[in-house]
Amino acid sequence: MFPEHVINCQEIKRYYGSYNTLGKQLTIYEMWYYQSWCNEIEKSKAALQATLIVRHEENKKLYVNFDLEIMQLIREAKCMDRVGIEIPESARIILLQEDKFKAYYYELLFVLKEYERIIGKVKPIMKTLLGPHIDDLELKLRPGMVTLTWTSMNIDSYLEHVHSGLRRLEQLIINVNDVIENRIENNLKQVSKVTLVSLPINESKPFTLD
Repeated sequence: MFPEHVINCQEIKRYYGSYNTLGKQLTIYEMWYYQSWCNEIEKSKAALQATLIVRHEENKKLYVNFDLEIMQLIREAKCMDRVGIEIPESARIILLQEDKFKAYYYELLFVLKEYERIIGKVKPIMKTLLGPHIDDLELKLRPGMVTLTWTSMNIDSYLEHVHSGLRRLEQLIINVNDVIENRIENNLKQVSKVTLVSLPINESKPFTLD
């Protein structure tokens, strides 16, 4: 605590106005930033209405369609809540679903990686044969690209359905590859090593057709 004679000093009084002005400006900035942050929360709620998966227009790969800014807003809401700043009800609702959003995000990342890994096992020669089975798996993934959003209630059953389709397709590909590698290709290699005609070693001497 400063002594009274220091506070009432004429030289110090010259800075009162600047101090008060700065405090006012900081308060206005804090209110403006808080309102801007509240507006971002509303935008994030709209982003939760996006579909779970999206297909890239150029490379046709599938990606998890989740706005990572939502997780940043959740972290900010936690910090504000800790220091006693009131957060909007919409932000609190999102905050309560943090674990659910994280779980779905990482689960969908795993599903799409598994999808790419399994499709990568398909030999080029077998793409036509396995085409209907790959299309069937695409149909299982389709609800995540068309109807399901991050606020849908049946995401768990969707993921279970996709996992089941991935397991079946992978087992089918393993069986087909096993037939190709251990039966067809090995037999072809054996056939290629068989000598169909044994010609005499001494080529200078004529020999009969028989």
